[in-house]
Amino acid sequence: MPSRYKARRPRKPRFGAETVGALILAYKASPEWHRLAASTQANYKVYLKVLEADPATLVADITRRDVLAVRDAVAQARGNGAATGFLRAASALFSWAVDREWIDTTPVVRIKALPRGAFPAWNEHQVAAAVCKLREPLRRAVVLAAHTGQRRGDLCALRWDAYDGHKLRFTQQKTGQAMVLTVSPTLRAELDAWRREATTLTILHDARGQPWKAPRLTEQLRRALAKIGLAGLGIHGIRKYVAASLAADGATTHEIAAVTGHKTLGMVQHYTESVNREKLAERAVNRGSQRSKITP
Repeated sequence: MPSRYKARRPRKPRFGAETVGALILAYKASPEWHRLAASTQANYKVYLKVLEADPATLVADITRRDVLAVRDAVAQARGNGAATGFLRAASALFSWAVDREWIDTTPVVRIKALPRGAFPAWNEHQVAAAVCKLREPLRRAVVLAAHTGQRRGDLCALRWDAYDGHKLRFTQQKTGQAMVLTVSPTLRAELDAWRREATTLTILHDARGQPWKAPRLTEQLRRALAKIGLAGLGIHGIRKYVAASLAADGATTHEIAAVTGHKTLGMVQHYTESVNREKLAERAVNRGSQRSKITP
């Protein structure tokens, strides 16, 4: 009697054994991968795609020179920060491969990260221009960042259940810091309008209606900003803008840290150094003018 079920044929592997494609699949199925934070997995996925472009390459054939060449290509196309991101992902992948005996030694050895300049802070005019000229949904990311001063990972992860109509309550991913931010009337109007048409659990989403992945938001925003005459700016620079604006309004370092969530005050002081220096100079000039009694 013939069976009404067709015989199952094993699926052919997408890649040959011992290839980069097979290695990446095995790494993503490993306990070590699943122990990584979700944000780390998202970052690694972005940069492992560079290696997945040629999945049939044998893992044992990859040399240090090859890794250097890819790092330099990523740097030329996307900047030194992206090149560093690639090195971290590649280092994790090939270290895992050594541990699991795919290869004897890792090709990511003694490779230095390329120098990475500081993220330039935005100013008030640049924020206003971005809010005016950017299309949704990138505009929303700038609005939320400019009113909260949060890191891109926290902006992407922020959910609607964190907003009660008056405050935002959430825990920062990087620091574990519990945050409670009072929402300004301007931001409240924006959030209320967004929530009426919300289709995602997260406040921000991409053009496909999916929650943003932090690296993807960074890349798309960078390109969009360049098109409207704001080349060289990134979302982290808005965090600096918020800190500097608070300092200019007279907020103390501790008050600024309560908004940004910095655990150490040194970084807050770094962000607000130029504002504080300007204030000190202004005070010094004013005091000098009061003391001076120059007569003709």
